[in-house]
Amino acid sequence: MIPTRANSGFLAGSEARTLDRLVARLPLWVSPDQLTALGLLGAFLGSIGFGMGLADASSLALVILGFSMNWLGDSLDGRLARHRHIERKLQGFILDNGTDLVSYLMLTVGFAVSGLVWPAIPFILLSLYVMLSNLSLARMLITGVHELAVGAVGTTELRAGFIFLALMIYLMPGFFSYLIPMLELSVLDFLSLLWACLMLYGFLQVLRTDLRDGARVDAKARGKTQPPHGED
Repeated sequence: MIPTRANSGFLAGSEARTLDRLVARLPLWVSPDQLTALGLLGAFLGSIGFGMGLADASSLALVILGFSMNWLGDSLDGRLARHRHIERKLQGFILDNGTDLVSYLMLTVGFAVSGLVWPAIPFILLSLYVMLSNLSLARMLITGVHELAVGAVGTTELRAGFIFLALMIYLMPGFFSYLIPMLELSVLDFLSLLWACLMLYGFLQVLRTDLRDGARVDAKARGKTQPPHGED
């Protein structure tokens, strides 16, 4: 089953309109696979930019370039295939998710070796993001819809957030490296851990909702209107 895609992200509407205009203007020699490769290259450049950010602040420009390339390639490859009626529904779905995970890993490693944050934090954030993504994939069994965002935050919003972070680190490097008294954490460490806590809370809330919805679907399949006694 190839699920329907849905995006509730804050930027989803304006993004869709922009992509529709771009995809109609792409030259014929541009292929979906080339755009996929562009997205991976962008992730690599973004990881290098973050990795060198502490040693050379000007390298943070690579973060902006890399994330922009990653957005362009990752957002347009499938859309171009559908526009030209050459999509590979199942293979494309697998390829898209696989390349996304490779991109996330590269960016996580770049952020971890940068010295900007405690090295474990990027991997904690990646783990939580993968947990939320897995819930989204599991939810397809109930709804038949692949949700591309958690609430108002999807990959596009995250890219925009990282670009904004790179700009702020460049403009105010001392602020993000400042150690918070008593906590012995830098401002960036604190903000990252706060984001991790919010992601964990979101995961637990979504899991609770999905379990309840799954119970209703199971009960309906058994010809009942209520879930069995004892189930939430």
